[in-house]
Amino acid sequence: MKINFLTLLSSIILMLSITTSNLSAKQKPFLIHGKLPHLTGTIMQLWDDEDLALTSEQKKKLKHIRIRTVGGLSTIKGEVFPLENEIVQASKDGTNPEELEDSVEKLAELRAEATMLHLRCIYDTKNILSKEQFELVK
Repeated sequence: MKINFLTLLSSIILMLSITTSNLSAKQKPFLIHGKLPHLTGTIMQLWDDEDLALTSEQKKKLKHIRIRTVGGLSTIKGEVFPLENEIVQASKDGTNPEELEDSVEKLAELRAEATMLHLRCIYDTKNILSKEQFELVK
């Protein structure tokens, strides 16, 4: 039963990851790029690794973090990229920059929210793992 649940959960998370990846191509909704680890992906790859040796309690907490993070980012990506495209198109169409200010500020807020989700994920994950485990995934 547990194996089936984990398989189902992993499949759902994988589908969400693929869907959100396809929505954004190679774009990320964050303010900081390439300098912060994406721990949940690494941990999912090492989920049953003997060296990482996650306890059942750690797995439960890490699943919660992953669901919260992936779900939140999926929602934000659904807003960021269309808004970004609208701003770009309006600029190409010759819209006065002052008319785009509210949209640009909203885009900045969304990217800041995504970055905060990412930072919260790193912080919470680090607090669940031992120092040795964290060294394996960072």
